[in-house]
Amino acid sequence: AKSDATSKIEIEVRPDWAPLAAKRFRELVEIGFYNDSRFFRVLPGYIAQFGIAADPKLNKEWMLCEKNCKALPDEPRKEKNKRGTLSFASSGENSRQTQVFINLGNNDGLPNFLDGQNFVPFARVVRGMDDTVKNLNSEYGIVETVSAGLAGGVNQGKAAYYGAEYLDAAFPKLSILRDAKVIR
Repeated sequence: AKSDATSKIEIEVRPDWAPLAAKRFRELVEIGFYNDSRFFRVLPGYIAQFGIAADPKLNKEWMLCEKNCKALPDEPRKEKNKRGTLSFASSGENSRQTQVFINLGNNDGLPNFLDGQNFVPFARVVRGMDDTVKNLNSEYGIVETVSAGLAGGVNQGKAAYYGAEYLDAAFPKLSILRDAKVIR
């Protein structure tokens, strides 16, 4: 995190939890989709979200296409959204594509109810949760206001369209995922 080349997060992908999500994540890692991507939404105690490629060409192929482009069908949830698990973000039924979040807290019940919203864990952090993940930059996280709803934060449409160019110009202190790779 914080662009420190020595910071590492090791993730164990669990196809037995969610085979389609596990396969998609591996595919995205293998094509380099997550390399140099930003943790664009970090809300302490809740989630750290990434999954918009630094390269706009990849986003056009995977995210900015016709409705439900390369979207994964929903899967039954076998594990809870507990601290350290990863789930794909979605915008509704059968809409998972590339964006992933790490649960920074136990989000299966009150107050966040991610299990009830059908977010399906497919992996877990096995190394780096208490140092690297805990230190991801959260200054650009979305905040809720009483009068205006959600405010602040990264415009995901612009991030997908312009990639790292937009993120570096508007949010220069975002934590960066430098290199994602399959290690076994």
